[in-house]
Amino acid sequence: MKKTKQLICIIAAFSIIALNISVASASTKASDQISVFGMDVSTSKGSIDIEFSVMGVDTVDKLGCQSIYIYKQVGNSWYFVENVLEDEPGMSSTNTFTHTNLICRPGTAGVKYKVIVTIFAENSAGRDSRGQIFYVTGR
Repeated sequence: MKKTKQLICIIAAFSIIALNISVASASTKASDQISVFGMDVSTSKGSIDIEFSVMGVDTVDKLGCQSIYIYKQVGNSWYFVENVLEDEPGMSSTNTFTHTNLICRPGTAGVKYKVIVTIFAENSAGRDSRGQIFYVTGR
């Protein structure tokens, strides 16, 4: 069991590194539920790419991405485009130690987007979340 947890820890650490997450976006021992987390948003041709990874302090009841909210800029205002929530496919896992994924949503070249990403972990001690706002331009 101990070797399995160590292996999961190593895999999760490499997953976070592979996501090219900046040091400012990664945190250590965030809470009693979250050990390490990271998130990033970028664009590729016709796509908004949302990457996230969260590791619990141990096996937790549920963890992953709580929500993604996407807004587009029109003039000086931001307008809601869509959201993706934790119970949708790929957003979260149950009874596990880590969850990493890439969620791709459609984007339009030249359009400026504001993307709010919130990760979470939940165990018997409660639920904790961390969020970050990203600004990207569609390609």
